[in-house]
Amino acid sequence: MSLKIKFMYKISVILSFVLFLSLSSCDDKKILTDTPTSGRITIVADENYKPLLDSEVMVFENYYPEAKINIIYKPAAEVVKAMAVDSVRMIITASQVDTSYFEAFYKQKEYWPKNSFIAKDAVAIIANNSRKGLQVTTEELANICAGTITDFSQLKQGGGSGKITLVFDNAASSTVEYIQDSLLRGKTLTTQAFAQTTNKEVMTYVQNTKNALGVIGVNWISDNQDEENLAFSKTIFPVEIRDALNSQYYYPPHPGYIASHLYPMRRLMRATLKENGAGLGRGFLNFMTGEVGQRIVLKAGLVPTNVVTRVVETRKTM
Repeated sequence: MSLKIKFMYKISVILSFVLFLSLSSCDDKKILTDTPTSGRITIVADENYKPLLDSEVMVFENYYPEAKINIIYKPAAEVVKAMAVDSVRMIITASQVDTSYFEAFYKQKEYWPKNSFIAKDAVAIIANNSRKGLQVTTEELANICAGTITDFSQLKQGGGSGKITLVFDNAASSTVEYIQDSLLRGKTLTTQAFAQTTNKEVMTYVQNTKNALGVIGVNWISDNQDEENLAFSKTIFPVEIRDALNSQYYYPPHPGYIASHLYPMRRLMRATLKENGAGLGRGFLNFMTGEVGQRIVLKAGLVPTNVVTRVVETRKTM
């Protein structure tokens, strides 16, 4: 996708959003019928975060049986457009929402949506276990994505040989957006890359394809206690990556390396709440950013944005 096309796409989406708000007949100043711990709401979220958010919802609803969180998972571009849908109370994505959305929203609703960070996240590159030992620099990865590196033999560290097949989760996903904005920086994504529909499909493809490199959200491979993740770990692995400009060492997308900024392909998991009052959306957001929700983030292999404390009681004698 060229920069010009990308720019025109963003403009068209923003104009559609403004038009939607102007035509809305809903009375946004109505009193909320839900509370922070009861009621029903709909959230639209990036498919990259399905494993983590499924856990957050399960625990929250277990704590509060009268609450029902309906999450619809979509590619990032569709998540941002859901800002314009009145029935959607919150969106969750790695993509930054353009300030024009907030300005249009405020003009119509007379209050600002609330932004919060839920977790420190990363984009992972996965390979078939037959490529064990493979390491890439961010420069090499950018050249793979641009199509100037097409064979494993062109890589410096443990590539072997074979034509590289690059696969993404979805053409409109936040991982594609990250590669375009943070790695390619104006270059065009190779036409040889192709997309599946979900992160899980990417994992299955790489599992069955020796020459494939998959680009996915790290949340799909970061939970070491998840049985499905453990099954995939027998056939695929996360490639270690080195920042070509700022590091001499290669790092896997481990939470410790994400938190310490040593793993280079980092991003933030964001929530945008469209709620003017203390409703279920605010209750769920407070839960995710509170102690229990942040412990779920930690268990899922991502990095909490709020410090999770641990109290240890000691005794002078046994």
